[in-house]
Amino acid sequence: MKNTMRFQKIGGSRQLVLDKAENLEQIPVLDEALWAVTAMPVDSVIMDKEFLTFLDADGNGRIRPEELKNAIQWLIGVLSDYSGIDNASDTLRLSALNPDHPDSEMLRASALLALGNLGVEDKTQISLAQVRDKKSIIAAGNNNGDGIITPANTENPAIAQCITDIINCCGSKQDLSGEPGIDESILDTFIKEGSAHLEWLKTGREDDNNSPYGDKAADFYALYATIREKINEFYTFCGGLVDDATDPRFGTVQKVDPLNIDEMENFIRKAPVAMPSASGLLSVEKWMNPLWKNKILDFLSMAKELNVIESEELLTEPEWRNIEKSFVVRSGWDARKNNDKFDSLDLPTLETCLSEETIAALREMITADLSVAKEIAACDLLKKLILYQQNMLRFTNNFICLSDLFNPQTLSVIQPGRLIVDGRYFTLLANVSNLPEHKKIIARSNICVMYLELNTGKGADAKKMTMAAAVTSGSMRNIFIGKTGVFMTGDGIEWDAKVIDLIQQPVSFSEALQMPFFKLGEFAGKQADKFFSTKSKNVETDITKQVTDAANQKTPQQPPAQTPAVSGSMMLMGGGVGLAALGSSFAFIANTLKNVSFWNVVGVFVGIALIISAPVLLVSLFKLWTRCVSDFFAAGGWAINPKMRLSRKMGLLFTYKPAMPQSILLRQDLVKVFAKRFAPANNNLRNGLLTLLLLLLGILAGYLVYLKFIAV
Repeated sequence: MKNTMRFQKIGGSRQLVLDKAENLEQIPVLDEALWAVTAMPVDSVIMDKEFLTFLDADGNGRIRPEELKNAIQWLIGVLSDYSGIDNASDTLRLSALNPDHPDSEMLRASALLALGNLGVEDKTQISLAQVRDKKSIIAAGNNNGDGIITPANTENPAIAQCITDIINCCGSKQDLSGEPGIDESILDTFIKEGSAHLEWLKTGREDDNNSPYGDKAADFYALYATIREKINEFYTFCGGLVDDATDPRFGTVQKVDPLNIDEMENFIRKAPVAMPSASGLLSVEKWMNPLWKNKILDFLSMAKELNVIESEELLTEPEWRNIEKSFVVRSGWDARKNNDKFDSLDLPTLETCLSEETIAALREMITADLSVAKEIAACDLLKKLILYQQNMLRFTNNFICLSDLFNPQTLSVIQPGRLIVDGRYFTLLANVSNLPEHKKIIARSNICVMYLELNTGKGADAKKMTMAAAVTSGSMRNIFIGKTGVFMTGDGIEWDAKVIDLIQQPVSFSEALQMPFFKLGEFAGKQADKFFSTKSKNVETDITKQVTDAANQKTPQQPPAQTPAVSGSMMLMGGGVGLAALGSSFAFIANTLKNVSFWNVVGVFVGIALIISAPVLLVSLFKLWTRCVSDFFAAGGWAINPKMRLSRKMGLLFTYKPAMPQSILLRQDLVKVFAKRFAPANNNLRNGLLTLLLLLLGILAGYLVYLKFIAV
């Protein structure tokens, strides 16, 4: 190692400092028990997916120590210059490769091949974007390592045409460039089957040379072979007739509905080429099957040209049998044909494609293509190296140590985004796949957690997920199930967020102090609501009963009593009664408290408050002190070694209100400005008189208390 290990306190635990690439050399020798994390789910890390795939060597969806150590050892071994790691560069300088490493030569060759195929002039470095453009790398080069050659792989038009002919005869395989081509197996099939077909063609040429039809033999046989079965069928039908005029079986033509398409097609398909006759004459002047008429006319025309029939309008059975005999050898040769693959190639073309020079050229092209297979395959290894160089230092600062997690300047790779709810940011978040299981584990952390349902997109692009958000500072008083907010990922995508569940725990010391009184107030409010609801219901029931009873009684209706007018004397009498009641109340209070000291009263109230709040307060303070960030991540499937307590200062990093920008504060409340429009026009005098009356009543009550209890 080039330097001594350094540790720093993070969340109350000592963790390795990884601020430069040289520190990566310390990781393989550092005991895993001293790592911050020993395993994490791949899908909980917000980084390049291909980088994470390379790290997860066994593909089980989790990254573990052995996988990370192997990746780091390979990275620092294959590079002799770590500056690219320090700069998190996505460009690899070829001079940074360690010439003593066994993979160095292959990586360099792969980079040069890729740069050459892409037409890049600067051959000293290669970027991640260039390596990822594998399709262009393959398409731009004549060779791509898959052993498949296409017509585009050669500048020789004859060889290119030969490859096309082989594809047409024996099929193709798709080249990495996306074009159809041939490989060694297709070429071998072409040689084997094509050679057999070539020999067959040569035999047919010899037969043609001995044929009475000369150079017309092949064409005449082709016409003959087309109509042979139907003509033989015709003469078979003719042989079954006795007399054209008297045979009842063929006395009339079958009646067919010409407007019925299916019936007509079925008749024509099954009908003979012409109307059979006992004389065995096939005459073109009588009815002929339209499916075969033109073919027969072509045959008769060539037969007349070759002097094998007397007339183009008539074919006798003896003439037909003579033609059949002339093609006995040719028919035997035709029966020996293996397949129709090579029908598109004539004998000279097939001879050219199967020549030693052509086959040697094709094999040489396939060998040349395969020769770069290692370099092309190494493109993935090259991509792996550049991704490691770009991301390894950042990843280890979220695995070996968790320093990035507590940096408020940016989100770490284990923080999926920022949640905005209740005018605050929440950044300690985790994806949740199993809500009940997550809640069981998260309860150990003593952290207040809200679960949210997130949605984004619409239609086929709609996405949905569940997120757990830790509330680490402030208060929970304004967060409730159903409250909505916005979640923003690091790449700027916005999600609608809605609170669907809560794990309520104390969030701050001030909330812990207030919690007993809030709970007491809630309890008192519920009891008061219950009491008054019951009383109101009882009164409503009594009134209903009385009205019902009165309606059922048939007594003469009494005239309603007249409500007396309110007079000044009645008001004075009512005020006197009220003042007397107030005086009695004040007297009782004064009489009770005159022998009790002020501090005793204060002590009683403090004692009552302590009795009510002390247990709740102590439990809340204990939970605040034992809040654990490690357990929050453990609920998401992480294996974390240190037990990091969520302190008050740490809580401010994960839940906070943004600072107000530099601004000018307008003191006047806009609500008051607009409310002036709706205030009553002349209420000042009335409000003043009511205030004066209340003041006089208070003075009078105080004077009466003085006369009765103090002046005596």
